[in-house]
Amino acid sequence: MATHATATHREGLDSGTWRTLVEALDESTTNRATGALHVDGVISGSIYLIDGEVYYVHTPAAPGVDCLLQASGTVATPAFQSAWTTGAASGQVGDVLVKSGALSRGEAELCTASAITDGAYALLTASPADTGPVRFAAGDGHWWGPVRRIGADALDVQIRKRKRLLERTPPANVDDQPVVATMRLGRHHVVLTDLQWELIVHANGRRTPRELARLLGRSAFNTILESRRLVTAGLIQVARQEPAPEPTARPTSTEAVDSTTADPQPTEAAGESGEGWRSGLRGAGRSSRRKPELPTRKPELPTRRPDPAHPMPLPRRQPGAALRGVVPMQPRAEAAREPSILDVPEPDHSLLSRVRNALEGLR
Repeated sequence: MATHATATHREGLDSGTWRTLVEALDESTTNRATGALHVDGVISGSIYLIDGEVYYVHTPAAPGVDCLLQASGTVATPAFQSAWTTGAASGQVGDVLVKSGALSRGEAELCTASAITDGAYALLTASPADTGPVRFAAGDGHWWGPVRRIGADALDVQIRKRKRLLERTPPANVDDQPVVATMRLGRHHVVLTDLQWELIVHANGRRTPRELARLLGRSAFNTILESRRLVTAGLIQVARQEPAPEPTARPTSTEAVDSTTADPQPTEAAGESGEGWRSGLRGAGRSSRRKPELPTRKPELPTRRPDPAHPMPLPRRQPGAALRGVVPMQPRAEAAREPSILDVPEPDHSLLSRVRNALEGLR
């Protein structure tokens, strides 16, 4: 965007000649206008200026200072609400927070710069099809107040820098897609920043990186950049959309007629059989149509001719079962066995005692 060094101050601008928001901002900064540039469309928002310098940008496409301070826990919600009630009418909410001690001057300026750059990047880099006509409202201010001002040249440098950085960081199709953390780590260890850890913890498959930025109170640009890096590292991925369940087939008209006209079993026959009302219910639930009888004969398998080179394998023997066609062998006859020491008869102990006594008497 181009600006001029000197220009005259003018409160009213001719918005009928602006084709884009960039042209409107160039002319506003050239004329050192004080007011707001409002743009409608798919990506809408407002750019607030004082003497041709931007002091705040509001757009739903990027978190504002209220989200950055409260969602991140920097400022408690009751303290922020009290400051908004006190200074919103006069456009001094930022100064009220600083004076009350809830926020330091450095934190307020850093938060303001983040909101301005994020919002300006979303509005000024949007395609003309997503933005509508631009109008200038002289004297319009924002409730946050001019905590910090950024000139058009410095803002243009930051926008170009972010654009180049995102172009070198693929993939670009995850910015507006729900992301989810991967279930398995593809490496032994990883080193994460605090923002990367928060993104992995809160990536549940239902939020996009832009929505995660609002949830965590982080910069939209930093959240998108780190999300792309985590996808490249394999730590998060785009959530897969579950396919819609297929509708179940409804019964045709002929089936409905057959089921309604089927004759139920008579209850008297059920009572005579001795099974009572249970048999009647089973009989009423049966359909009148019979199932086709399946052939009980098994198909004959093609016989395989024996091949001398590749004989048929023997059947596998089951434990305790004999092979088919094998005659069990009979035990050998005892006469054919050779005599062993175990076959000698046991000696007569009484005879041995009498021989021993006779030998002792001869002494």
